[in-house]
Amino acid sequence: MATQSPRPDASELSIRPMREADLAEAGQIVRLAFGTFLGVPDLESFWADRDYLRTRWHGKTGEGVVAEGDGRLVGSNFATVWGSFGFFGPLTIRPEFWDRGIAQRLLAPTMDIFAKCGVRESGLFTFAQSAKHVGLYQKFGYWPRYLTALMSKVVKGPSGAITKYSALRENDRAAALNESRKLTDSIFDGLDVSCEIRSVHQQNLGDTVLLWGGGSVEGFAVCHCGEGTEAGRGSCYIKFAAVPPGPHAPVAFERLLDACQSLAWERKTPRIQAGMNLSRVDAFLQMQARGYRTDVQGVAMHKPDLPGFNRPDVFVIDDWR
Repeated sequence: MATQSPRPDASELSIRPMREADLAEAGQIVRLAFGTFLGVPDLESFWADRDYLRTRWHGKTGEGVVAEGDGRLVGSNFATVWGSFGFFGPLTIRPEFWDRGIAQRLLAPTMDIFAKCGVRESGLFTFAQSAKHVGLYQKFGYWPRYLTALMSKVVKGPSGAITKYSALRENDRAAALNESRKLTDSIFDGLDVSCEIRSVHQQNLGDTVLLWGGGSVEGFAVCHCGEGTEAGRGSCYIKFAAVPPGPHAPVAFERLLDACQSLAWERKTPRIQAGMNLSRVDAFLQMQARGYRTDVQGVAMHKPDLPGFNRPDVFVIDDWR
């Protein structure tokens, strides 16, 4: 009876940049790895309605790397670059290849991507209860700080008229992108999520809602809506939202939450999802007061061990998944 050849360890794998032809197989590994870790009984249907890699690769929000062995992909990682800040994930390995050092092989070129792109600080979201995951990322200089709550609420109706990026004229879109950069730069020097606004618009993943005031953007929220996006079927996912810091931030944040609810109602997605770092205590409490409830908690890990834009004075929604 023939015996199977042993599976390769990390040193026998090839690591290379992610290509478009890798996206389907890499996406399957993402679903299989997370489903296995979470103990999901039906791995075939788990997260079949959402996509965390194709949207990022086609949106040019960063770069991916893959590990190959046995003539197939065994794992991948994606580095997202928001100007001077970056985060990575999903970092996933086929379950039969776990604990072979493959994640470390993928993390080394991920750090190179951040360095090449001039990222000053970076982070990630991981399972707070998993000492293995936290320990792995500590080897690369990341340190656990505050919890991040993955929150959601049911949409019961619209909350007023909204201004959408998709409805702007081309010149106004360019102005909106420039204004978004000014806003995020006021929160963290060099932070720039305009790539996410363009990605959502070009791929028709949802829309970006804008708060205009005095000729400038007083807040914006990049939202994925529905199946085939990072939101999934029946959901509106706030990938990133922000208002300028200062005494008027709480009022502007309230208006921005209203705008997101109106977009979700318009797109017929009965549920809104949003991530909130618990260091942003006032923003978190405001979301709780508006009916958002925590579904899952993870931990944000930072490199270096600095607050970045996870600070009490910041009114930002994101979660670095």
